[in-house]
Amino acid sequence: MKKAIVCLLLAFLLLFSCTALGEEAPVAEIIVEDTLVSNPLPIDFTGGYAPQADGYKSETVYEDPTIRVSIEYKDAAPYVTGYRGRDAGYWVVDIQVGDASQLRTAPAVSFDTKNDDEIANIAERVNAVVAFNGDSPSYNSEGLIIRQGITYRNKLKEKRDMLLIDEDGDFHVYHLPKKDTLSDTVDGKQVINAFYFGPILVEDGQPLKKLPSFAHLDPEKYYARIAICQIGKLHYKMILTTMEQSYTLGLPLKDFARLCADEGAQIAFNLDGGLSTSLYFNHQRVNSQNKVNFRLIPDIIYFASAWNGEGQE
Repeated sequence: MKKAIVCLLLAFLLLFSCTALGEEAPVAEIIVEDTLVSNPLPIDFTGGYAPQADGYKSETVYEDPTIRVSIEYKDAAPYVTGYRGRDAGYWVVDIQVGDASQLRTAPAVSFDTKNDDEIANIAERVNAVVAFNGDSPSYNSEGLIIRQGITYRNKLKEKRDMLLIDEDGDFHVYHLPKKDTLSDTVDGKQVINAFYFGPILVEDGQPLKKLPSFAHLDPEKYYARIAICQIGKLHYKMILTTMEQSYTLGLPLKDFARLCADEGAQIAFNLDGGLSTSLYFNHQRVNSQNKVNFRLIPDIIYFASAWNGEGQE
């Protein structure tokens, strides 16, 4: 204890003497190694490595050398503009990965058939660290649908917005693209996954200002909603409004967009919400334990570990 006090006094005297002489006080430089390991996964439907048992640091945190996931539940009251949404809350799932291939998609059965399943079954099959519902591509006949590098459909009709995710894990959004204006490459890079539900909620960090007229959205209603967001390089957030009691305890689209922007989204894209809204983590559904309150889904977006626990190089 005495030694610690002496060291503290010496440090204070050094700081005082430097300041008195008009010199800048020395600053201790702390270097923290905080880089996730990059271990690319194959661009296919085989899934990732099984999450490490000791990677679950708590009920809301997972971490291994290739991925970090944290989940937080927040009060949505600051974003509620109407009476019906007064009890709404939302989840923010913060995800950082070491390689773009860890952001992945998987179908219940196939992306070109109408087959649904519980999110648990799909997520466990592909060893998802965390999983969410996707945009239900098998339930429409339009759009550019690319999953894990495979193009299943290219039938753009200037009806909905598009999100393309390239091989580096970066997001690209397009407003009501016309036929034959998009393909399986963007800026010379391969598109790994492309989503056609929308709309674009946040672009260049700014929330949408005008509500779209897409019939499938019910943009002014208080529905459960879900968005996939890019925060930075290999840094993402999935944001979901609550559906603990009812799928109507959510937010109107414009309020949801503002929420996503305030959470740091540079780009945010709306996915299939309502009763499909799903968050699965640590072998359980997080956003609703009551099976009456959700439906089976045809596809998921998930983030996988690229660590086999054996010290890959």
